[in-house]
Amino acid sequence: MTKNYIEPEPATGNSKLAESITDKRGFAARWGFSTRHVDNLLSQGLPHLKIGKRRVRIILAEADAWMKESFSCRRIGKATSE
Repeated sequence: MTKNYIEPEPATGNSKLAESITDKRGFAARWGFSTRHVDNLLSQGLPHLKIGKRRVRIILAEADAWMKESFSCRRIGKATSE
């Protein structure tokens, strides 16, 4: 039987990269912040990608490292080990 359609090409790009990028709302939810607080962090130097005039994307690995460096995030108390 002949095919009457064209099969789509496999997706290109890095799916891991797509999972490690978020917007302001996603970053706010990840850290338990408001989007207003994320705006303040962006003005303080939080690494981000500006796409167009309004769209902002945050690379999680870079942003988490910046948060740790800027605010001296550290664990207090014992880590749970199971």
